[in-house]
Amino acid sequence: MAVKHLEDELLHLTEELIRIPSTQARSEKIAECADFIEGWLGDHTIKCERFDINNVPSIVVFPSESARVKVLLMAHFDVVEVEDEALFTPRIETGKLYGRGAIDDKYAVALSLLLFREHLAALQERGLSQKDMCFGLLLTGDEEVGGRSGVGKISEKLETDFFITLDGGNPGLIVTKEKGVLRIHLEATGKAAHAARPWLGQNAFDLFVEDYTAVKALFNEETPDHWHKTVALTQCEAGNGSVNIVAHQTKATLDIRYTEHDNPDEIVGDIQKAVSGKATLFEQSPLFFGGESPYFDRLQKHSDGAVFGFEHGASDASHLSQRNIPGAIWGADGEMSQHTEEEHIVLDSLYFLFDRLNEFLKETAEV
Repeated sequence: MAVKHLEDELLHLTEELIRIPSTQARSEKIAECADFIEGWLGDHTIKCERFDINNVPSIVVFPSESARVKVLLMAHFDVVEVEDEALFTPRIETGKLYGRGAIDDKYAVALSLLLFREHLAALQERGLSQKDMCFGLLLTGDEEVGGRSGVGKISEKLETDFFITLDGGNPGLIVTKEKGVLRIHLEATGKAAHAARPWLGQNAFDLFVEDYTAVKALFNEETPDHWHKTVALTQCEAGNGSVNIVAHQTKATLDIRYTEHDNPDEIVGDIQKAVSGKATLFEQSPLFFGGESPYFDRLQKHSDGAVFGFEHGASDASHLSQRNIPGAIWGADGEMSQHTEEEHIVLDSLYFLFDRLNEFLKETAEV
C-alpha cells in the first residue's frame, strides 16, 4: 500500500476538493476549483496549461506543450447538485469518506496530482525534468454535462498512445465499454379549461401519459445484465402553476441509453412515430469502446486480478474513443453511491488504486 504520509495527503487533498461546491449551477465555484488545482501545481513547481472554453476551465499537465505522452490520466472536478449543503463538508465513517465528489470525481483529481508529483520527483532525483515524464493529466470542469467544452475540445490538442479515465469501474473491474446517450424533449399540447369543467378542454397531461406509455413499449427488453437500450423519465412539468386549470401543455425529458446493437437514429425515429405529441432530440453522446492496445495487458497485470467489462453509465472516455485512441475506465470503489445523498469512497480502494497505477506507470516509463 501507499506509504502513510501519501495516504494522509491523498485523503486531505480529496477533502479540500470536496469542500469546493463546484456544481454546474455555480460556475464560479468550478472556476475556483480550477484555481485551487492550478495553485497546487504551482506550489509544487509543476508546469501546467489552463484552457477556458465556453466558460469551462480545463487543466493540462504534460511534459511540454508539444509532447506526446504514452499514457493520459483523465478526471473531472465538476460535481452534480445537492439538496443538502452538508455534502460539501467531508466526513469519515467506518473507513469511508463521504461527500459530494468523493467518488465522482474529486478523489481522482487528487490521485492524479499526487501520482504526477511523485513520478516527477523520482525523475528529478536522477537529474531529469518534467519533459521526461511518460504520462500527462487532463482535468476538466464539465463532465457532468457531457464534457464537450472540456475533454471534447482539449483532447483534440493532445497526443497520447493510451488513456485511463478515472471515473468508473472499481478495483476489480476495468471498463472497456459504455452505453451511448440520447436525450429527448417530449411535449404534449392540449387545451386549457377550468378544472370544474374539464370536458371543455383537453388535458395535456393525459395525452402525455399516453405518449409515454407508447414510448415505454419500445423498451420492453429485459436481460439479467441489462446490456440493452433503456429509457428513463427524468424531468416533467405540466400546466401553468394554477391548481384549478386543466393543463394545456406538458414537457418532459427522456434519458435513453443504447448499446452497439442499437441504431440511435432508429430509436429517435421510432419514438417520433409512436407519439401524438412532439419528440425532439437535443443531446447525443456516442458509445465508448476501449479499442485494442498492449497497454490493456499491462494495466491488468498491475491490477491484482481485475477483469474487463462494461458499465451502463457514460463518461468523457467516449470523446477519445471517437478519435480511435485506445483506453480504459478504471477507478476506486464507491459502492454505487454516485449522485446520491450518501456518496462516498472506500478509502482502502483509493490507496489500492494509487499503488496499482503507480506500478503501472513505473513500468510504462521503463519501456
